[in-house]
Amino acid sequence: MNFKMIATDIDGTLVTDDKRIMPRTVTALKEARKRGIYIVLCSGRPVSGIQDYLAELGLTGNADYAITFNGAQAMNIGKRKVVFENGLTDLECIDFIKMAVNLGIKNQVVTLNSEIYVTDQDISKYSVEDAFYTHMPLKYRQLKNLPTGMDAAKFMWVDQAEKITAQLDQIPEELYQKYAIVRSAPWFLEFNNLNATKGHAVLELAAHLDIEPDEIMVAGDENNDLSMLEQIPFSVAMGNGNQHVKEVASVITEDNNHDGLGLAVEKYVLNQ
Repeated sequence: MNFKMIATDIDGTLVTDDKRIMPRTVTALKEARKRGIYIVLCSGRPVSGIQDYLAELGLTGNADYAITFNGAQAMNIGKRKVVFENGLTDLECIDFIKMAVNLGIKNQVVTLNSEIYVTDQDISKYSVEDAFYTHMPLKYRQLKNLPTGMDAAKFMWVDQAEKITAQLDQIPEELYQKYAIVRSAPWFLEFNNLNATKGHAVLELAAHLDIEPDEIMVAGDENNDLSMLEQIPFSVAMGNGNQHVKEVASVITEDNNHDGLGLAVEKYVLNQ
């Protein structure tokens, strides 16, 4: 296999449970990059929330790219230039907010400009944590005072896992046909543009770089990684990944706390 791109999820894949990249994984990815292979970090976070990892891996040049907001945006890191965006309209976000409020679910809008908007003064602790870890400003606005032209990347339910699970069957079936709806964490449910998935974004970025699907390796652990694990011919599931991810993937590696990604890069990319 002659890989030209490695696209990897971050949380639960690239990093350990305490958000570190294991040394062996750093070494493997740096060696792959030295050989001319694109290393693309794919995350639900904005670029501001992955800067430290990009810097640690040396992925800060004009030939380095990242996929953010679960596929709603791709960025050239060195040039700070957007390659493509697939977001939501203001009206779509307002409709989503009204639905969530009616269901008693706390929610937020995340913009392509790396801002979080909430319309409930009783702000969810998950919104606060999301803002902290992604370095995005958290802004409260009444629904009628939300800015126009928000350039929303995604709308999110941000609440207790059991509350989200209990209300899933209240989502109209037609929304699943119009949007990419993914459970990115037990306490997060994301509503995205239908083209804003990691799988679509990896393929779109690969086409931009003249890379074929069979020249890509992808790795992930959660449901929001499924689109790329399903759409890319060679996929790696982490040992800590959920059962569905493991069933879809080409191979299963060690877990994220034991260099699972680094071992996979060594075995399937560097040592071929």
